[in-house]
Amino acid sequence: MAPRLSPAKLVLIRDMIESQSFTTSEMAEQAECNKLTIINIRRNLRQFGSIYAPQTRVGRKRTVTPQMIEAFCDHLFEKPGLYLDEIAVFLWDEFQTMVTTSSIRRALVAKGWSKKTARQHARGQNADLRDYYLHNLSDFKSYHLVYIDESGCDKRVRFRRTGWALLSKAPLQVTQFHRDQRYQILPAYAQDRIVLSRVFRGAKEESAKGHFRHTGLKIEQVSGSC
Repeated sequence: MAPRLSPAKLVLIRDMIESQSFTTSEMAEQAECNKLTIINIRRNLRQFGSIYAPQTRVGRKRTVTPQMIEAFCDHLFEKPGLYLDEIAVFLWDEFQTMVTTSSIRRALVAKGWSKKTARQHARGQNADLRDYYLHNLSDFKSYHLVYIDESGCDKRVRFRRTGWALLSKAPLQVTQFHRDQRYQILPAYAQDRIVLSRVFRGAKEESAKGHFRHTGLKIEQVSGSC
């Protein structure tokens, strides 16, 4: 097998071909190679615009294109807690292409993404509102207070413990206020007993307050979200 030509000789052959001033035999003599090499390089320049032909990939054609990878990586910066099947739905909406979850996982790993524990950051955090809330509570005794706890269940609305992010970086989830139809579990309790409890379907704020008002329990809002 003939040795590979050095990069300097390949550049020399390219320049001689582009100058169109030399025959194939003259170029082969100048570059110290055979004429077939000159013919192959001329064909590559004509077809591919480069000295080298593109590598032929072995196996099936990839379903996740670079454009898709860029799109769902940008989407994961905004929503790092997405599941693989939700990414597949996103790709279908954007590119009308059905992609398997295993293909998405391989593409993420190849781009240096991994799934890890996510840091939670509440959108409604406000130090001033928290201080205002504590100031308003200072006029009351503990037995004056009635607290409403809330928990609900439906499909994939809860906080997600893990999220996708680049290696060495932690995913950050900004929690949203959900307004989907879901089942709410609402106890109202004081320091020594449960005053009232209900399970119903509805949004978290308005339905809960309205429901307790209908039962005769007065709810005072001390401050906004804090």
